[in-house]
Amino acid sequence: MKVDPELMFECLIYINAHYYPVFAVCEIAMLVAKYLSDKKDTPNLDQDAAVCLTRHVAELMKLVGFQVFKYRSRKLVTLAVIVLSLVNVCTVYYNMFLQHPILRLEIVLSCLTSLLLATELLFGFWYLMPCYKKIEYF
Repeated sequence: MKVDPELMFECLIYINAHYYPVFAVCEIAMLVAKYLSDKKDTPNLDQDAAVCLTRHVAELMKLVGFQVFKYRSRKLVTLAVIVLSLVNVCTVYYNMFLQHPILRLEIVLSCLTSLLLATELLFGFWYLMPCYKKIEYF
C-alpha cells in the first residue's frame, strides 16, 4: 500500500484548522476562569497567559501561512509549519508538565493537541525526506 505523506499532511492541517478554534476558545476561557477563581491559587498566571498567547499566535501563523503559501513553495512552507509545530509542542509540554495548577480539561485538550502535532510532524518530516518521490496516479 502506497502512502502519500503530502496528502496526509494537508489533511491534518485541514483537521487542525477546524480543531483550533474550539481549542483556542476553551484555553482562553480556562485562563479567565483561573484568573477569576478564588479557590485555585495560580502564582504564575502571567507566565501561563504568555505561553497560551505564544501557542495561539504560532498556530494561527502556521494555519494561515500554509493556506497562503502552499502553492508557491510547498517544501519551504512545510518546513515553516514543522518549525511552528515544534514551538507548539514546547507550549503543550509546558501546559502538561510545568504549569501548576492544571485543570482536567486542559490535560484532555493538551493530549489531543499533542497527538495531532505528532502526526503532523511525522508526515511533515516524511514529506521533506530526500528519498520521498511523489506518486502520480494519472
